[in-house]
Amino acid sequence: MAERPLKILVLASKPEALSPSQRFRFEQWAPLLERDHRISLEFAPFESPALAKIVSKPGKVAQKALLVARDFARRAAILGRLKSYDAIVIHREAALIGPAIYERLVAWTGKPIIFDFDDSIWMQQPDQRNSFFSLLHFHRKTRTICALANAVSAGNEYLAEYAREVNSNVHIVPTTIDLADYELRPEPADRPFIVCWTGSTTTLPHFEHARAALEEAARRFPMTIKIICNSPPEQPIAGAEMKFIPWAPEVEGREISASHVGIMPLPDNEFSRGKCGLKALQYMAAGRPVIASPVGVNAEIVRPGENGFLPSTPAEFAEALVTLASSPQLRARMGANARLTVERDYSAALGATKFASVIGSACRHSSG
Repeated sequence: MAERPLKILVLASKPEALSPSQRFRFEQWAPLLERDHRISLEFAPFESPALAKIVSKPGKVAQKALLVARDFARRAAILGRLKSYDAIVIHREAALIGPAIYERLVAWTGKPIIFDFDDSIWMQQPDQRNSFFSLLHFHRKTRTICALANAVSAGNEYLAEYAREVNSNVHIVPTTIDLADYELRPEPADRPFIVCWTGSTTTLPHFEHARAALEEAARRFPMTIKIICNSPPEQPIAGAEMKFIPWAPEVEGREISASHVGIMPLPDNEFSRGKCGLKALQYMAAGRPVIASPVGVNAEIVRPGENGFLPSTPAEFAEALVTLASSPQLRARMGANARLTVERDYSAALGATKFASVIGSACRHSSG
C-alpha cells in the first residue's frame, strides 16, 4: 500500500497572493509538491483580510494596532489543529509582533518544524527604524526560531550562514519562478527604450539608488521608466517619461515582457545582502537582461556580459543602460541567456523538489 501524502501546515504572514515572499516560494510550490512529491500544504495566515488591506499603508495606527492585537489572539486557534498535520512550516515568523511565543508553543507539541526565511529578518530595515510595528516586532526572535526548528530552509548562503550559528540542519532553497507566468515575447520597438522596475511600497526606496544613473542615461537617449508597484515614486526621473503600472499578479509578467531591460538597484548594507534576487529573476524569466547592484546573491545570479550587468557606481549603471539601449542584438543574446539561467537553476519545479527534501530531513531529525 502506498504511503499517504504528508499533510503540512504553513504558518504564513499574509493571505495568499499578496506577499511576494510567499508567492514565489510556497504558493507556487504547493501544486508541484502535491503532484510530484505527495506533500499537501495548507496555509494559515497571521493577517486577517482587514489587516492585510491596510498594514502597508501610511497612517491608521490605532486601527492597525487593534487589528494586530486581534489577529495575535486569533493565532492561538492553530494550536488545537496541529495534531492533524505531519509537520509545521513557519515562514519568517508565526506572528507579526512579539517574541517567539507561538513558535515555542508549536515546538512543545513535538511536531517537526521547518523554518523558512528569505530576508535578513533578524534586523530592522534601515528605512523602517522606530516605526510602530518595528518596535513591537522582536527581530531577535529569528535566532530563536532557527534554534527551535528541526530544519531550516534559507533563501541564500548569506541567510544560511546566520542560521547555522544555532542549527546544523540548514538547507539553501532559492526563491524561484514559475516560468508559465513569464511567457517569452518579442521585445517592444527600439524607441523609446523601456526600463522596468517592479517591487512593493517597502522596496520603493531601493529604486532611488538608480536615480542618478537613470537621469544621466535619459540625457543621452529617449527613455521610458516603467514602475510596477502599489504606489509611484514621489519624484519623476528627470528627462524620462514615467509610466506607473499598479501592481497586480496577473499583469506583472506581461508588463515586464513589454520592456527592454529590468533593473534591481540596491544599497550595499547588511539587510540588503540577505535579498534573494527576486526582481532580477523576474526580468530574466521574461527573457530580458538585468542591470543589478552587485549586492548579495545578485552576484551569483547575474553574470556580467552574459545575462546582465553588475555596475558598482552610478556611472557604470548609466553606461550599462547606454550599452543595452544601443544594441538589440546584445539584448537578445543576454535575454536568452537570462531565461536559460532561470530554467536551469531557479525554476519552481526545482524549488519544490529542494523543499520536499527539506521537509523529509525535518521529519527524520524529529523522529531521531
